[in-house]
Amino acid sequence: MTPAESATAQSLEQQFTELNDNNKLIVLRHFYRLRLRQYRLLGKYEPDDILNEAISRLDKAVKLGKIIYNVLPWLRQTGLNIINEWSREHHKYRLIDSPKLDLESILSSEENHYEHDDCELYMQLYQALQLLDIDDRRLVILRFYKQLSWQDIVKRLAEKNIHLSETTLRKRGSRALATLRKIFQEQILRY
Repeated sequence: MTPAESATAQSLEQQFTELNDNNKLIVLRHFYRLRLRQYRLLGKYEPDDILNEAISRLDKAVKLGKIIYNVLPWLRQTGLNIINEWSREHHKYRLIDSPKLDLESILSSEENHYEHDDCELYMQLYQALQLLDIDDRRLVILRFYKQLSWQDIVKRLAEKNIHLSETTLRKRGSRALATLRKIFQEQILRY
């Protein structure tokens, strides 16, 4: 730990006396452990990893002038946000149906899709996408190729005067993905 980091840690502990209370930190670590287990990340990350990252973000927030009134609830929520972020990163690629077919990987790796192994699969997926309804195709591309969140897709459609709820889009996306699976399995893979 550099002298600057040591001074920062001391100033945080002075500013937030709750950081000196080991019992409260144990409760916080236990909360993180439960959430990591819930997200199936416990072996990959430890509660101390989450706590360290949360305290690092606390330091950044304080330096930016943010006023933190209750540091423990703030650390608890920030830790949960960190676990959510890391979970999304860890589970970023979703399989369609087959363990050999990774839609996001195929669509997002344009520079690699010309390799001989992926080229054929990429072309087959492209053919299946072309057989989808135009609205379903756009939705699949926005969600899986461009990796937009459902909220971002709602905003994009609202800009085009198409007003749909996030729930509706999720259902349509699920149906579009199911249709894409069916097309891919029945029409493309049988050739």
